[in-house]
Amino acid sequence: MPFLRSTQLSVICSAVLGASLVYSAAFAQSPTPVVTPVPQASPTPTPNPTASPPPGVQPGGVALPVPVLNIGQYLPGGANFGKDPDVLNILNDIQANYTQSLNQLSTANGPAQFTQALGKALIYDANLSVNGSTACAVCHVDYAGFTGGSSFFNGTISAQAGAVAITNAPVVNGQLKGPNYRISARKPQSYAYAPFAPVLHYNNTVQDFYGGNFWDMRAGGVRLGNPAAEQAQGPPTNPVEMGNLDLATYIYKLSKTPEAKFFEQFWGKGTLSSIKWPGNIVELAMTPGPAPANNPNPVLSMLSQADQNLVISDYDRAAQSMAAYEAGPEVSPFSSKFDYALAFPTQKVLSADELAGWNLFRSKAKCNTCHLDGTENIKKSHITPADAADVAPLFTDFTSANIGTPQNFALPFLYENTPDQFGYVANTAGIFYLDLGVGAFLRNVALPVVLGESENNVGTGRNPNPAWAILAPNFDGKVQTPTLRNVDKRPYPTFVKDYSHSGYFKSLKAIVHFYNTRDTLNGGVHLPAGEPGEGITYWPPPEVSANVDQTIGHLGLTDNEENQIVAFLQTLTDGFFVPPVRFNNEPAQSAKIPPRFQQRMASQP
Repeated sequence: MPFLRSTQLSVICSAVLGASLVYSAAFAQSPTPVVTPVPQASPTPTPNPTASPPPGVQPGGVALPVPVLNIGQYLPGGANFGKDPDVLNILNDIQANYTQSLNQLSTANGPAQFTQALGKALIYDANLSVNGSTACAVCHVDYAGFTGGSSFFNGTISAQAGAVAITNAPVVNGQLKGPNYRISARKPQSYAYAPFAPVLHYNNTVQDFYGGNFWDMRAGGVRLGNPAAEQAQGPPTNPVEMGNLDLATYIYKLSKTPEAKFFEQFWGKGTLSSIKWPGNIVELAMTPGPAPANNPNPVLSMLSQADQNLVISDYDRAAQSMAAYEAGPEVSPFSSKFDYALAFPTQKVLSADELAGWNLFRSKAKCNTCHLDGTENIKKSHITPADAADVAPLFTDFTSANIGTPQNFALPFLYENTPDQFGYVANTAGIFYLDLGVGAFLRNVALPVVLGESENNVGTGRNPNPAWAILAPNFDGKVQTPTLRNVDKRPYPTFVKDYSHSGYFKSLKAIVHFYNTRDTLNGGVHLPAGEPGEGITYWPPPEVSANVDQTIGHLGLTDNEENQIVAFLQTLTDGFFVPPVRFNNEPAQSAKIPPRFQQRMASQP
C-alpha cells in the first residue's frame, strides 16, 4: 500500500498540470467515422514509441495518466459540442433505436417480441434519467459492442459521463481541479450476452464465486432470479449515472412516456396509471440523487403502501423487460464469424492466422482457462470447429480474477472528491481510491453502496449473504471475467476501444501483450505510470496487489503469436451472418450459404 500511494502521488502534479493539454489537441487527430454494418478491424500493430497514438493514449496502447476534467464541453450544451463526431452518432443512434422500438411494440407478434421491444424502449429512452438527457444506451452503444461509443472518451476518460453536470467544479489559476460532470470509476461493461450469467453463488469445492452481473458481480440475481434484470436496476438511481432521486421518480417518468401504454398492455392495466403521486412529483423527478442517508427512499415513502408495492413491482418489471431485450437476437445474436465457423465446421471459414490464434488461445496463451470457448477437452495439438462441444460458447466462466491491471490515473473519478452544487461527493478518497472489485462488494461497501444506491434491497448490489463477508480478502482486486464476444466490435477501424474494468488498456494488442509480458518486461520490475516506455519496456504495478493471478504474465508468446490471438478475437464480432431460423424441432430453414456470405468467405485469406 505505501508504494502504491507513493506512485499515486507521483502523478498528481503532472495529471493536474496536463489536464487541459489533452483537450487542446484532442481532435486534431480525430478520424471521420465511416459507418459500416459489420465493422472489420485489423490487428493493432506492435506498440511503437515513435507512433502518434490517438488523444489520451500512450504509444504502448495504454492510458495517459492525465485526467480530462472538462468533459462537458463536448456534450450537448457545451462550447465544443459537435466536435466529437461520435457523440453525435451516439445521440442519433439512440433516437433511431428508440423510434424503432416504439414501432416494434406496435407490430410485435407474441409476448417474446413484445417484452424485448419494451425493454429496448426503456434502454433507449433518455427521458428516464433525472434531466432527460441520459439513456442506458449512452454507455452501451450497439455499434461499439454495447459499451462506450465515443473513441475520444474511450481513449481519455474511459468511464462515461453521467446525467448530472457539476456546475461548481473547482478551478485554480484557470485550471479545472475536478471534473465538470459526475462520472463513475469504471468503464461500462457490455450487457451483450450478460443475461446468460447464472445467479451468483459460491462453489465451496473450488472456493470461487460464479455468476452475477457488473464488474464486481454485485447484481447477483438472487432476488429476481436474473442477474441481468438486477443489473438494469442499478443505473437509474446511481447518482453518477442516470441520477434519479429514487426508484419512484424513475417509475413516475416511465408512466409519462410513449411506451407506458405498452407497459400496461403487457404487465397489466393500472400498473402505472393507478399510482397516486405527490403534488410536487415533477419537482422531485427533476432532483438529482442520491437521497439523504436518513431517508433513502424519499418519494417512495410518500406513497401509500399499495402504491409503494406497485412502484417496486413496476421497477422489477421494467428490469425484467430490459433483460429480455438483452437476451434477444438484437443484442445477443451469436452471429460472429466464429459462430459461422462452428455452424459450418467443414467449410474453410477461419483464416490461417485466425485458426492459429484460436489454437494459441486454448493452449500456450491460457486464455481458455477463464474465457471458455466451448471446445472439448481433447489432447490433440490443433483445434478445428468440428471439435466444438458447445456451439454457443460465451467466452467466460463467470468467475472473477485480478490480472494485475495497473491503476488508470486518467479516470476523472479520482478527482471527484469535492462537493458538487448539490453537496454530493462521489469519491471521498480522491487520488488514493483503490477499486477492490468483488472484495468491496462482499464487504457491503461496493461502489453502488458508496454512491447511495439503497432502495429497500431493490437493485442495491448489497451482499445478499452475510456469511460471504469473511471471504472478502480473498477477492480483493478481482473483477468479473467478461465475455470476449464483440470485444473488437467498432464502427470504424481507427475507433479506440478500452479494455479492463478501468479502461487502462486502449487496444486488444496492448492487453494481450500485458497478459504475455506482465512479469517479464524490465525484468519484472514495475515503474510508476507515465514513465517513457509504459506498456513497451515496462509495466506499472497492479492497482491492487492482493490475489494477482500468477498463471499469466510470462507466457512466452512471440509478437506474431500475439497478433494471431488478436486476429482470432476479432472473429467474435457479431454481424457476420444471420443465424438460420428454427421452428420447434424442424431443420434450419437456411442450411444453404447465402451468396453474400459466399463472397465474404471467398475474400478471406
